[in-house]
Amino acid sequence: MTVDGEKSRCDSFNALSTSCFAFLFQKPAEDWFQTCCTEHECFLVDACIPAILLFSQKEEKWVLKECEEDKLLDFVCRFWDYVSEAVCHDCVSIFESLMNLHLTRCMSSGPLSLWAKNVGRFLTDLPSSCRGRYRCILAYNKIVASSSEVLTDDFCKEIYSSLSNSTLVTVVSELIAFDVVQNLDNSDRLQLHSHLLRASLQSPTKAICSAVQKRLLPEFSKNSLLLEWVLKELKIFQADSVYGTVSLETSLYIAKFCLFHQKGNGNVQEWTSFIDESVVISALLNATGQIRLMAWSLICDHPKLAASISSRQLLLYKCFLATNMTEQSPAVRLTILSDLKKILIRIRENGQNILKSGSDESELNPYVNFICWLRDLCFQNLVQYANFNRRIMALQMLEYLFLENYLANNDKDMFFKFLSSKLRPTEEQIYHVIRCLDDSYQICQISALRLLSSSFFEIRDFNFASYFAETKQQLFSIRSLLTLTSSYRLRFYLKKNPDSLQSVFQCLLNLCKDRVKLISEDFLMIASNQGFVYSILSAVGVALEFLDFQSTVKNDWCVTLVNHDLLPVCFQVSELVSPVVNSMSPEGFVPDDHVNIIVDVKNSKKLKESADFCQALLASCWRSHKYVSAIFYIIITKWLGNSVLSSETVRCICNYYWRQLTECKHSGAVEASVEGFEALCAKLWSLSLAGIPEFADLPQPETWIKQITDLIDSKENMLCATRRSAGLPHLIASILTKEPVTNDAQCLKTTMISMLKNKGRSYKAQVHSINIMRAIFLNSRLSEAVLCYIEPAVNVCFACFGSNSWAVRSAASQLFAALINRMFGIPRSMQLSLHPHEKNRLSSFEFFTRFPSLYDLLHLQFYENEKCVSQLGMFAVLVLLIHLFPSPRHNIYSLATYVLPLLKFSVSCRSMKLRELSAATLISVCELQDAHFLLKWISNIDLISCTQNEICTIILMLLELAVAFDGCELRSCIKSVIRRVKNNKHFERWCDYNRFLFLTLLLKIRYQFTALFAEKFVLSDAVLNLLMNSRPLRLEFWRALSKSTTMKLTEIEMMQLAVQDIRNSGPFVQRCILTLLLNSTTTHSALFDTGFLKHFLHELMMTKQSNRHLANLLLIKLDHNEWCFDWLYSSAVNEDQKIQAIAVRALELLLKRGTPDIQLYKIIVVLLKSQNETIREKVAKLCSHMVNLKTASLNPEILFWWFVHYYPEIEEFISQCSNFDNNEHTRLFDACVLNPYTEAVPICSEHLSSVLQLIS
Repeated sequence: MTVDGEKSRCDSFNALSTSCFAFLFQKPAEDWFQTCCTEHECFLVDACIPAILLFSQKEEKWVLKECEEDKLLDFVCRFWDYVSEAVCHDCVSIFESLMNLHLTRCMSSGPLSLWAKNVGRFLTDLPSSCRGRYRCILAYNKIVASSSEVLTDDFCKEIYSSLSNSTLVTVVSELIAFDVVQNLDNSDRLQLHSHLLRASLQSPTKAICSAVQKRLLPEFSKNSLLLEWVLKELKIFQADSVYGTVSLETSLYIAKFCLFHQKGNGNVQEWTSFIDESVVISALLNATGQIRLMAWSLICDHPKLAASISSRQLLLYKCFLATNMTEQSPAVRLTILSDLKKILIRIRENGQNILKSGSDESELNPYVNFICWLRDLCFQNLVQYANFNRRIMALQMLEYLFLENYLANNDKDMFFKFLSSKLRPTEEQIYHVIRCLDDSYQICQISALRLLSSSFFEIRDFNFASYFAETKQQLFSIRSLLTLTSSYRLRFYLKKNPDSLQSVFQCLLNLCKDRVKLISEDFLMIASNQGFVYSILSAVGVALEFLDFQSTVKNDWCVTLVNHDLLPVCFQVSELVSPVVNSMSPEGFVPDDHVNIIVDVKNSKKLKESADFCQALLASCWRSHKYVSAIFYIIITKWLGNSVLSSETVRCICNYYWRQLTECKHSGAVEASVEGFEALCAKLWSLSLAGIPEFADLPQPETWIKQITDLIDSKENMLCATRRSAGLPHLIASILTKEPVTNDAQCLKTTMISMLKNKGRSYKAQVHSINIMRAIFLNSRLSEAVLCYIEPAVNVCFACFGSNSWAVRSAASQLFAALINRMFGIPRSMQLSLHPHEKNRLSSFEFFTRFPSLYDLLHLQFYENEKCVSQLGMFAVLVLLIHLFPSPRHNIYSLATYVLPLLKFSVSCRSMKLRELSAATLISVCELQDAHFLLKWISNIDLISCTQNEICTIILMLLELAVAFDGCELRSCIKSVIRRVKNNKHFERWCDYNRFLFLTLLLKIRYQFTALFAEKFVLSDAVLNLLMNSRPLRLEFWRALSKSTTMKLTEIEMMQLAVQDIRNSGPFVQRCILTLLLNSTTTHSALFDTGFLKHFLHELMMTKQSNRHLANLLLIKLDHNEWCFDWLYSSAVNEDQKIQAIAVRALELLLKRGTPDIQLYKIIVVLLKSQNETIREKVAKLCSHMVNLKTASLNPEILFWWFVHYYPEIEEFISQCSNFDNNEHTRLFDACVLNPYTEAVPICSEHLSSVLQLIS
């Protein structure tokens, strides 16, 4: 403030100099933010900042002193690896400005200064591996590029090895590309890069190969000179490479890279110019799916859309497609189809050009034959016993041919018109698609229905009357699958016979009314074949889909049937099934004690019948309820708002949904009701805003909110009292998500204010309000609207963590988890450590600026914890704090104030898990000075008087410090603490777990301890002495050793001890010892008498323990003649992948002994049809040499065809062993298939000869 006649504070800026701004480095004063004169409302913003900007523009030649440059460089190095990316970016920006400012002085005085040279050496020699350091190195080399300073050869090797680091791969790629560009005239340096590039491409580390392919080579392609150099190097590499598994993948990638970067050749060369065809063939037929996919992508793609396709390439397409129809992964299937789309487009373009140019139509024959062959292949894969993968792949390919615009679009349809007459499927082929309407997978039914809607699939003289009769018969089957199939059959029938809609609708309603009348007289009939109604309700829903709601006024029959027949029946069904559905769980499981009361336990047959009836009763009621909800949903979306539905009918539908979402316990019923209720809310909101008089008496969604809040607060709480409040949260969330924007979220405000007033409520009311808040915070559609309620919701959580009711505490913990996701984002991947992903963390400044009241609230929890027995609240505090990191650019909301409370809590913590989390949280909020303080405290503490829990906490803190401040001067402080422990031998008084943690710490910091210390450290636990004499300790040793991936059991004494212990041990230890003996590379017979071991293994084989599989495997390892077909077969067909892996190991041992017999071939074929892809690939690699000695790896499907073709008895064996027709039409639940991948007969095996010709 100024007084008249006095100079204003801003007048000092008239003569600009550095002294004018010295006050900025002092403590802020209040008058900085006040007016200084009539022109400036705020001195700091309106006067000071503009003056600084003006001064910075005038002082162009001003430079920093060397000591100031050192300080800035030290600041950059201190924070360039900070958790926040913004801080790292700022550090790099500061470094660039610093170097540019320094070089301004250097250029005027001559060559590069000694300081700048030292900075370059310092950056390259620094051991730190962080993105900020490499960014600074890149900036430095770009700025001093004109000087003679270059990166050393050792540093080049370092950055190539850093390609495996996903954090560094981008900047490292840029750095490598920059160095190559700078040294294009340096043959020695290019030779080094060539060598390193080849080594990286052939690296056994997949991360490095992937980084070169996905980041480095694309970075090279951005520069034309660099691209020319790398293409030349890659072609040389292709010529010299040896095609193993890794090199095969790399060769395929290089070929595709060269194919798409051949700009100098005008994009005219094919992939055959960059890779040998035999290599591509071996890749197309490889056992590894990823290699096959890469080869397929290579031969399908081309930079030129209209590039022609040779007959040889079409043959390769055929072989690949025929052998990969059973691909399991949806992502891989999508990739195959995506590349097929490219082929079809290329064929369309070529066909269009040929027809336009007037060339001989015979040139189109290869393309036409391929398209027709592809069509026939698809229909061949729709035969009986084809597995799901084969069926869905065939149907999707047919959609590409007949429905999509890949063979024809609006502008280019000449080729498709030429092809249409030849492409039309036969009636037999169309019947294959019609049979897919009876598929057990809905996705296949949807695809088949789409195809049958096409004009290509019209059938003359199709007997629709007989088809509808069959469909009605399926409606009368209680089997769950037939309910779904009859719906899609009916859709097909009504699409082809729209005039039959009225008669079908009337027929279904009559059937429905008859059955409802039956179950009204005897409710238990609903679980019988004569009384169940859900399949008919499903069919009614299908018929409703075909009703045109725009013309319903004209069609009086439709209005009459819906209002007078359908709706009353639906309400009646709902009333009948609601008592069962509302009070039962989805599984319908009947506990044994209840069953024992109902029936005589001794009569097992009657017991099973009663249990099955209970299952059938609930399933029938629940399915009926589900289809009623689906019918109401259709009626709401089509007719609500139309005069067809009366207000009374709408109120009845509203009451139906209200009851389901407030009284029902069945989660499936709740979920089925939510979709319809959301549609109802949206309609009611819109009608309310429209203000139409005839809809004025309809229920209002906001009144439901008031009713719910009143019910929660009322003493007579009639709401569903389950752990998660059943459908109540869904009801509230549905209303709020559909609230109109014009309502300004008033319902949301009313709801949250009411739910947050949790104090004084009963336990049930608290659970309901907390669960409702959880549903609101989890709903992504409410997004930013709920952020303002996060702070009070966290308050509610902490208040409820101390509740005496377990249900309240459980609900509060679930709400808190939802709040963590809302505040920090949903984790991108599963959190496998105590520390969350960096993307799910916030700086303290950013977090507490958004939620300021939580800063003091968290402090309060530490105080409250001292008076509370439960530590659940502290767990939540730690989880929240570990998501934060210190903000270096702001002093407010410092996390340093939490260091002492966290330290006090960690030392006094009783729970091991909580102690680990508290130590991790403590170090995560520490800055460097806080870490120094902790180490100083640890150094001064008396370790002798510390309890074991306190020692554990200290070691955990040291472990976290070693990781968090890696490469920092703190390492020396940690090592001094370790030396103190070592010299004073404190570890002798520690428990085993603390010694283990201490040993982990030594390994973590690479502590160089002497052999004498190590011996004393180990002997202090008497491990070596007790191992021979203490059996319990020895059993624990077997367990630990069996889990090791590097250590093997090779010592004679140890193996003899293991064999002695195996008989008198439990199943768990026996499995560990068996694993050790199997993994041992030592010949067992040379160490001990195998007779005793064989005798024990034979005994173990007769038991039902899981160890019998390992026993059989070990017996085969000891003597190949001891193998048993029955065991090996049962292991091969087992659902457990681990047991199947044991069968594969046994197969490998048996194949090594010599020529296999037909019994072993049967096992091979069973494993080739395993559901697990890894098992199939392993077996294929073991057996590929049987087909062709030159082929090391073949597709399992090819091997399956080969074995069945050359050994016909195997096909009979597969058909006998697989039970494919065991579903009765009277079963409520469909039987589960043990292996959905297997097939009763070989399909498309006629293509085997073409495949064998390719590999011959």
